[in-house]
Amino acid sequence: MTTATTRRTTRLTQLSLLVALLAVLGFTPLGFIMIPPVSITLMHIPVIIGAILLGPLDGAILGGVFGCISLFKAITTPGGPVDLLFSPAASGAPVSSLIMCLVPRILLGVIAALVYKAAQRAGMRPELCIGAAAAIAAVSHTVMVLGCLWLFFQAIPLKEVFLTIIGVNGLCELAAAIILSVFVCRPVQIFLKARR
Repeated sequence: MTTATTRRTTRLTQLSLLVALLAVLGFTPLGFIMIPPVSITLMHIPVIIGAILLGPLDGAILGGVFGCISLFKAITTPGGPVDLLFSPAASGAPVSSLIMCLVPRILLGVIAALVYKAAQRAGMRPELCIGAAAAIAAVSHTVMVLGCLWLFFQAIPLKEVFLTIIGVNGLCELAAAIILSVFVCRPVQIFLKARR
């Protein structure tokens, strides 16, 4: 096998494993921690890890998978009143719900990859590059989702939603993203570099 073919096969295998991980997280209780009235997700972490390891295109693909699973969960098993707004069937604004489910998730992967590459170019240590990418991507994702909630569903009590989501969801998801991304990405990078 040529080097290019090996690289493509490795990339496709990594992408497939991360899609499978997203499916496991999405369709078991492992991916969404329900603490009414909020639903804390761990599903952004494989997207961030994949974006850092594989680049913006694969990050966008993983984000799209995350968005589709979130959409399915919102339709079939919403965790709280805010989750109903992600369901095209329950929100009363199907296009807005689709945009809110998909666009922030796709951009999550793109942002993580681009921030990681920018941090690398700036000469930061690998662990700091990963941590910065995870932090900025997680915060951006939270801001985009909250922005969509405000833009599309202005009738909800935003002050309470913002305080709850930013206070509980945002901080928990941010901490998990930084810690797990660094502890997963760095060893994988070292392993893959040693194989070359």
